[in-house]
This record gives sequence, C-alpha cells and structure tokens, in this order.
Amino acid sequence: MKFNFLFSTACLTTTALAMMSTNAFAQHQDVEFGYNDLANPTAFEIDSTNFTSEGFLYFESELEARDPFDTSDLSSDEPGFTTNDGEGLLVNQGDQIWFNVLDASVHSSFGAGYVNFYNPVTDALEASGRLAILDNSGSTTDLVLNGGSIESGVNPQFIGSADADGDVHDHVVVDLLDDSTAPQGAYGILLQLQSDFDAADSTIDLSSDPFWFVFNHGLSESDFDSVALTQFGVSSVPEPGTLSLVGLGLVTILVRRRRELAKSA
Repeated sequence: MKFNFLFSTACLTTTALAMMSTNAFAQHQDVEFGYNDLANPTAFEIDSTNFTSEGFLYFESELEARDPFDTSDLSSDEPGFTTNDGEGLLVNQGDQIWFNVLDASVHSSFGAGYVNFYNPVTDALEASGRLAILDNSGSTTDLVLNGGSIESGVNPQFIGSADADGDVHDHVVVDLLDDSTAPQGAYGILLQLQSDFDAADSTIDLSSDPFWFVFNHGLSESDFDSVALTQFGVSSVPEPGTLSLVGLGLVTILVRRRRELAKSA
C-alpha cells in the first residue's frame, strides 16, 4: 500500500512538472521542417503539436530589448527555422527555402491583415501596427508590414539554401516599429514556407500550410496565453501554477484516502 501511494504521488508530480515544462518552453522553439519525401517532395512537414481550432500550427515568442545599448528597441529572433536530421526533417541540397507572409484576413477566419494586433482594450484582433522582418542574408531588402498592407520590401523572404547534408538553419529578426508609441498587446503574422527546387528558374515549387507567429508585447503571461491567443483560435491553456495545484490536489486526495483506509483497518 505504501509503495502504491508513493508511486502514484511520484507519477502525479512528474506529470505536473512535465506539463509545466512543456508550457514554459513553448515560447522558445525553432520551426523544424522538412519534406515529406526527399525523392519526390509533395509537402512540407513541420514538427509541432500546437494547433489552432482551424488546424493551423502556431508558435509563440516575445518582443523584447535584444540590444543592451538600446533598450527601447523591441524585437524577437525566436522562433528560428531549421531542419532536423534526427527527426528525419530534411530538404534536398541546393533547394532554396523562403517564408511568405500572408494576408490573414484572406487565409484565416480569425485573421485581420498582414499584422494582426490583439488589442486588450477592445478584446479583438485589428489590422494595425507595424512590424519589420529584417533580412540577414543580404539577398533581399527588409520586409515592412503595416496592418493590412505590405509597406515596403520583398515578399517572400529568403531563409537559406540547403547544404550538402540537406540542412537549413536561420533566425529571422522580427522588429516592432514605432516602439515608443506601439500599444501593448499581441502581434501575429501568418506565414507559410516555400521551396524553390531549382534556383535557376526562380519559381516556387512547394508551399506549406499556413502557420502563426504570435508575439507578446507587454502582456502578462496569463493574459497572453488565456486571452490574447484565443483571438487567434488557440484554446485556453491552464497556467503552470494551476497545473501544479491540480497535481497537489490529487496528491492531497490520495493522502486523505490513505488515512481513511488506515483508520478503518
């Protein structure tokens, strides 16, 4: 009986901690991608278990001061884009990989535009705000998105060419413009990956399903997870503290039950 109790307690604690850990690291991940079939690619595979209610993958990040010499400049270089040989996610050598920013009002029932701003005052998504996607390859100009339009730059943006091992890895910087006047909330962009199998013809041969990047700007973690993300079609997720309390509550029930059994023995 003692062994069973301790085993159950350990399992509950481990489960609670695992769920907390998953939530804690959800905002710091790369988009791991590859072809479904290297010999005959017909689709991108993207490794994630986070889906919106309309079946789109989503990735979270936070806009923060990355330059210690300019704390007013807010941006994010997470998540990045990478293949993963260990997961069987690769592309073919020489293939060029791009990302295309979509007008979410066309492609998503939750979207408002190119920049989808969750306004905590109105509790709704708006096509407002300005984001710049900074090109670090030197091959294209920066892409500037302004609410419901592309303000300047080239879309799609180049990520990289696959090396001899079929690997691609790049971290794209998303910069919040008008930092001093940009309202706090959540900023979302809807993307898709694209591939050009033959750089000589400059045509897109393969496109992935759309997926969301959603960036927190100044919201509490609780409001971002349980309020802002729901506007993008994400189901509300309990906070880590709630998960921990649930686990402790179950342990308490087991302890109480054990005592009752001991008294009746």
